[in-house]
Amino acid sequence: MTAYWKRIITVSTLLVIVVAVIIYGTFLAPVPIRSSSLLEAGSELASQKSIPVFDESVTAPPSELRHPAGMEPVLENGTLRLFMNKQTTEVAVLDKRSGQIWRSNPEDREKDPLATPQILSNLSSQLQLVYLVRNNQTQSYDSYTDSVQYNQFDIEQSESSVTVTYRFGSTEKGIESIPQKISKARFEEKLLNKLDDEADKEELDARFKLNKETQIYERREIPKAALKRLIALFELAGYSDEDLAADNQENGVEASDEGGGAAKFTVPLQYSLDGDSLIASVDTAKIEDGKPYRIHSIGLLGSFGAMGLGDQGYMLVPDGSGALINLNNGKLLSQPLILPIYGDDGSMSKTEKAVTVESSRLPVFGMKRSGAAFFGIIEDGEALAKMTADISGRLHQYNTVSNVFTVLPKDVVQLSNSEQTIRTPNRMYQGKLQIRYGFLNGEQADYSSMAAYYRHYLEQKYGMKTMQAKGDAPFYLELLGSMSKPDSFLGIPYDSQEPLTDFEQANKVLDSLNAQGIRNVRVSYNGWFNGGLEHRIPTKVSHESVLGTRKEWKALAERLKQGGGGLYPDASFLRVYRKSGYSPSRDAAQFLSRKITKIYTYDLATYQKNYDLFSHYNLSPNKLGGLVDEFLADYRDYNPGALSLHDLGEEVNSDFTASETVDRQLAVRTITAETGRLQKEAPELMVSGGNAYVLPYASHLLHVPLESNRYMLADESIPFYQLALHGYVDYAGKPFNYNDDQNMRKLVLKSLETGSNVFYRWMYKDPASINPNIYKELYATYYKDWLDEALQIYHEVNGILKQVRGQRMIKHEKLDDDVYRTTYENGLSVIVNYRNEAVTVGGETIEAEHYKVKG
Repeated sequence: MTAYWKRIITVSTLLVIVVAVIIYGTFLAPVPIRSSSLLEAGSELASQKSIPVFDESVTAPPSELRHPAGMEPVLENGTLRLFMNKQTTEVAVLDKRSGQIWRSNPEDREKDPLATPQILSNLSSQLQLVYLVRNNQTQSYDSYTDSVQYNQFDIEQSESSVTVTYRFGSTEKGIESIPQKISKARFEEKLLNKLDDEADKEELDARFKLNKETQIYERREIPKAALKRLIALFELAGYSDEDLAADNQENGVEASDEGGGAAKFTVPLQYSLDGDSLIASVDTAKIEDGKPYRIHSIGLLGSFGAMGLGDQGYMLVPDGSGALINLNNGKLLSQPLILPIYGDDGSMSKTEKAVTVESSRLPVFGMKRSGAAFFGIIEDGEALAKMTADISGRLHQYNTVSNVFTVLPKDVVQLSNSEQTIRTPNRMYQGKLQIRYGFLNGEQADYSSMAAYYRHYLEQKYGMKTMQAKGDAPFYLELLGSMSKPDSFLGIPYDSQEPLTDFEQANKVLDSLNAQGIRNVRVSYNGWFNGGLEHRIPTKVSHESVLGTRKEWKALAERLKQGGGGLYPDASFLRVYRKSGYSPSRDAAQFLSRKITKIYTYDLATYQKNYDLFSHYNLSPNKLGGLVDEFLADYRDYNPGALSLHDLGEEVNSDFTASETVDRQLAVRTITAETGRLQKEAPELMVSGGNAYVLPYASHLLHVPLESNRYMLADESIPFYQLALHGYVDYAGKPFNYNDDQNMRKLVLKSLETGSNVFYRWMYKDPASINPNIYKELYATYYKDWLDEALQIYHEVNGILKQVRGQRMIKHEKLDDDVYRTTYENGLSVIVNYRNEAVTVGGETIEAEHYKVKG
């Protein structure tokens, strides 16, 4: 309490009450937002801004603002108050708007009947480390057992932050202080002759075995119960660290971690408040590594907001479009959820892969209980994160969702048929791991409001704005240009180009659409240059002459523009399909094995890698900037003011080249910066995949996830991605003709539920004339097979979606099994019924596989 407050108290108790009410009803100005990957990428859109309070309504009177027992306030602003227990370092956040308290660790964890001592220690920790030892095995530390219990931490407090610096690893000596081998002469000189008690000598002698041939004592297996006494005998004999080093050197023994606390790490964890958010961060550049041991992963606030058996609600995870896991759902036979943000790292070797898995495109998560929720955004280090979620009943009685960051990747490298080793990069990731926690209350405590929170975040941080959209919804069309096919001349083999949709034929497809009133056609033209589909690396840009002339190209672009649509030439930058113009040894990313990242196709049935079907090389992120320079120099002659990015929004890959290692987070920053450069030259960007880092630059998103992967642990698939982005950018899922479920009614319902536009992948050429061994998937792309269906679907969907272009999607809710309602800010709502029977909800009857529009 300041001297000012003491003076106020001395004046009048009544005055104190009045002033308190004023304070609790007033909010401080927002604090400037911290740096993030997009900020560091040099983006003009990501200029430094502050994030104001999401909901400024104070509902809790001062009398209801609790003070957590055993804690003291360390930070405060107009919305939040942060408390800390300075003996255990656990923290709690008080939301002054509602009186809700969110804890870093469960308050009643000591009463958990399921938790073993190790699990209880994890529940009591704020950080969990997995580190590597010399034999390439992993061991773990947690901040409670390996730091707090030894009182090995410091707390540093300032006006804007509080930092807890944990020193991991017991200072007590362990088994590593006992030599594995010691000569008979030194054993007697340094140990036995220094002890007077015969019982002590017998105890010491019993723990070693003499090798009579070498005259060397070798340490036996030491039970944990006997270790302390043995260490005490060595100390009594005056055996020093210098003696240990001399014995190890004499007998060729390398120092190794044997579980006795030899690994030492110092890790700072910083907390700060920003408006209505708590920010927790670890700066890995400030970690003191305990050489030769290195940290592999860091779990940050693994138990934050954990909810118990008495709580009702759900966890939000970014699985595909989004998924909900009901608290305490009892699905103990299912696996805990582990979701790599932005999908798998293509530079980590995999022998099998489920090829249909939807990636987690947004670095967000959350948890709701009755009347309250928290929402997390990974602001930095997100490309290194794996989101984990699990229910109560498996290890303990809590439901948890959190993140583990892989700061030093490791991979198994096969040296021979019988020998393996583990390889890692030379250094750990150097940068921040940062999570922002926002808090929602009352009617705002649901996943729709979590999406609103994220929208608000994107607006404030990156300047994203709603579209000023009028007219029809876009009809997205990927046209296939040309492809390579084997040919020969005078017996000499070569690859020639086979046109699939030339410029004249593209106009004929447009004629068919325009004749039926479809004008806003957005064409991603794939296979138009440098060898067609799976083109050569785009250091040069030259259209395929079999498709037509450059004059015809420009005429096609102008026609689409005049019709209200656009031409988006498609290009791959990260995937290199051919060696032509490209040196794999110089330009490709490398696996940890130091082999070139050659990516193969995976079998749909077995998930096994098929070494007969090469797909592409991964370009090193180090080469991306130079490639973009060369591409833009030639693209200016073709540029219609637009571009389709085939892979920059789809995947993030490291490069483990020894001399130029690029970690995954640095790859994100590089891709972000280069996407910004491309957008300056081609303002209309169409991006496939839609990872979070490209959102500030994209005008159109394709192949966005419309569903989750429906893992067993989850209970509901939700359109969280669409809730966050609708009205800011037009988007579509996978092409309708590539959808696993070809029930046309369900495709329509999914478009209406998610606000997703119609999208087809077509070619003009009849696939019956194509070699059946080449591009088998092209058989589903003949435009005449799909035209009538596409016209019907588009007109039905457009009749509704054109009314909500540029409108935020403010609410999504489940009304009944397979019945959902989506509501937009202009009041329009759509109820969809996926069931094969009519259903009545809220007095409204919706026919089987149909919908009802209100507003």
